[in-house]
Amino acid sequence: MSSKTSPSIDHITSAKRLLNVERAYDVMDKHGLDGLVATTPVNIYYLSSHGGIMQWMGRPFSTFAFFPRKEDAPPAIILSAVMLYHLDYRPTWMPSIQPFTSPLRGDDGEFLLDDTGRPVGNPKTSFWPVGDGEKSDRDNLQLALFSAYEGKTSASPLTALVKAIKAGGAAQGTIGFDDPRIAPWLRDQGVPAIKDVDALNIFKEIRMVKTENEIDLLREAAQRNEIALNYAIDQIEPGFPLEGIELAHARKWGELDGRGKWMIANIDGLNSGVVSKGDFMKLDSVGVYKGYHGDVGRTVMVGDPPDSLVKRIEADTKCSRLVYDAVKPGMKFSEASKMFYDLMQQEGVPNGFGAPHNVGLEHTDQPWPTGAEPPGTFDDDFIFEEGTVYTLDMPYSEIGWGTTHVEDMIVVREDGFEALSSMDTSLKIRPV
Repeated sequence: MSSKTSPSIDHITSAKRLLNVERAYDVMDKHGLDGLVATTPVNIYYLSSHGGIMQWMGRPFSTFAFFPRKEDAPPAIILSAVMLYHLDYRPTWMPSIQPFTSPLRGDDGEFLLDDTGRPVGNPKTSFWPVGDGEKSDRDNLQLALFSAYEGKTSASPLTALVKAIKAGGAAQGTIGFDDPRIAPWLRDQGVPAIKDVDALNIFKEIRMVKTENEIDLLREAAQRNEIALNYAIDQIEPGFPLEGIELAHARKWGELDGRGKWMIANIDGLNSGVVSKGDFMKLDSVGVYKGYHGDVGRTVMVGDPPDSLVKRIEADTKCSRLVYDAVKPGMKFSEASKMFYDLMQQEGVPNGFGAPHNVGLEHTDQPWPTGAEPPGTFDDDFIFEEGTVYTLDMPYSEIGWGTTHVEDMIVVREDGFEALSSMDTSLKIRPV
């Protein structure tokens, strides 16, 4: 494959790194891992910074990312050769790009096998015809991309992953998988000596401390989500359907180059029906910007608020600020929850509930019980660290009284905190 010009394709490995490499090394050492294999879209994106199309199409096992523990070994992304062009606008930082095509067939129609008895990949990276017409800059870039990897393809995603694992020095080692089904398949494909560990929560353990590149995205996600939330609040009036609040939030998120994930609009503990004069409601809103979540909550009153509501929201604001001021690296999540409860009691507000949770590529970006463990299994294990992005989640529901919510996004710094959302937790009052 040739062209008159050979444009540079260096930009396809120019992505900002989301992965917290030093933390990954520490966590991998803790669990005795020689490598990590990402299979789920979230973890592929986290390891590689590449938000490839195939992994979002509902076509599992068509994209992988491999991160080796050896610092001098190449991290690798595995993807379809026909999708190489997506790296033009969704680059990776990983230096090893391992494309796969499909097996070569002989004249008899049977797969051609290598000396190990496994199919040989078709060396061609593109099957589109190349015409004789004048080539545009885009044409030449595509030709350069496909040409760069021609002859370097594998016969399948798994054989490409095997190649990456061997190059990463982990063919005899212990590898963490976010999908444990992959390990036995790989053993059949040429790395029979690998040992496997279920790394679903190991990935989340790594993700609990963010890089500055991630924090930049989370700041954008928080602020854009709050804009969408405030837009939705502005639509509220008597007779407005609760489901319309969620639709307004989602509509605004579309204008903000992201997507609304949910808006829990809750009056007296339920999300159905329409708004009436005298109602107050919990709004818990989440949206996504470039894969990262914004999570902000507010309480809205339609008409004049009762004193009990004003008191609770003022207490939420006061006590949460005291907790934010107290949080330092090394403090347990459980200590922050207890502190909030005790402060609310001092304010004369019963049942003050405030629970921190990490926010990132997932709304709850921390290890979570997989089903065998009871709820709360990991609660005593979590500590705030520099770079922890969290919310102090403060929902309240009392049957016969009503439902409220206050929530903002915070990042822990060495000497305090940085608010990622506005922290304007005042009661939002809509006219009637």
